[in-house]
Amino acid sequence: MKNALVLLVFSVFQFSQPLFGQAFPEIIIKDVNIIPVTKDTVLLKKSVAILNGKIVDINEFQKLKKNSKTKIINGADQFLMPGLTEMHIHLPDPEKLDTFLTTMVAAGVTHVRVMFSPSPIAEQRKLIATKTIKPRVYYPYLLTKNNPARSEKQMDSLFSKIIEDKYDFAKLYDFQYRTDFNDTVFDRLMSAANKNNVIVCGHYPANVRLSKVLNSGFKSIEHLGGYTSIPEDKIELAMELTKKNGVYNCPTLDWDVMSYDLPFPDGYHKRLIMDNAPKHYIDTWNSGLEDVFKRVGKEKIASDKNAYMPTFDKKLRLLKRLNETGNLLILGGENGNLFQLEGFNMFEEMVIWSKAGISNFDILKASVYNPAKFFNEEQVRGTVEKGKEASLIILNKNPLLNIENIKTIHTTIINGNIFYKADLLKQI
Repeated sequence: MKNALVLLVFSVFQFSQPLFGQAFPEIIIKDVNIIPVTKDTVLLKKSVAILNGKIVDINEFQKLKKNSKTKIINGADQFLMPGLTEMHIHLPDPEKLDTFLTTMVAAGVTHVRVMFSPSPIAEQRKLIATKTIKPRVYYPYLLTKNNPARSEKQMDSLFSKIIEDKYDFAKLYDFQYRTDFNDTVFDRLMSAANKNNVIVCGHYPANVRLSKVLNSGFKSIEHLGGYTSIPEDKIELAMELTKKNGVYNCPTLDWDVMSYDLPFPDGYHKRLIMDNAPKHYIDTWNSGLEDVFKRVGKEKIASDKNAYMPTFDKKLRLLKRLNETGNLLILGGENGNLFQLEGFNMFEEMVIWSKAGISNFDILKASVYNPAKFFNEEQVRGTVEKGKEASLIILNKNPLLNIENIKTIHTTIINGNIFYKADLLKQI
């Protein structure tokens, strides 16, 4: 009987040991101030326990389970919030992917919605899968002029293929579609997408009425396309229709700023990016700017800037009104111009939104929670709560007080993997 009891105790101990071990978190962020993004508040001096890439507890440090293997990150006087989701970015050529991905993570970007790639998306996806330092990437099927689908049958076949190949969404690249992409083709496209439950977003199709687009199931419009041509007396109707149908808007205003040289003549070096970019980037930008000045001429740059300013000012008013009317906004910095650095462009976009009259909380929400909701993942990520994905960033200052404090990012955590900005920037 005694031997049987010993065997029973031993077997229970053997069985329970792995379960007991799993109860201890791998990481605890100690005494940090949490910006949960569930509401406009800060939870002071809390500790966050992480296990298997998830937040398993939020409590006072002394109340959290821990053992000798638990890594403790001292978060005193720092701020913790969800990692950023860059909702409009273009992939570089394959040989530049390592630098691109490292830069994104250094900027606190834990999730990325790709909107274009110069190389085939399928090949880029395979290559990115081999990388160690990377955010979670959402891949598009690009709907361009190279897609022959126009009939109802062709559209159904196309979206079956999109599902089979496991693309995360379809992006309409309207600039290549303008010649023959009309109401009929758009209706067939959206009918097939809705039937197959595939997200379609991207450029506003110029040959289709905005009201049709807003009523179609089209999920997000880039660059405020379609809105800038609305007569002033029709804007409120557009706002109502946008909200009714739950259409997201991704303005990408920093692309406008740099494409039209709106910082001219002396605002280039006042950008937040200058506080984070390595010196060799800044040197390259300065050299490129001098080349532009010589090639285009400062008078022409000033003239083009002045000509574009009314459109840009209208975009700012539209953005503010979309927010005031409770519409869904998502934030993307885009990339590709001088004085832009992927990931860090989001900081510039945030500053533009703040100057347009958007609250700091709403800006952060558009950077973390709304993107999760866009992909129907708000139960999984986008806020700092028990049970959510441990994709987080630690900042030295509070961005709710001043949105420019977003530049003080110190640490990025992706599913429990820890990356320090200073270390990553040395690699690019």
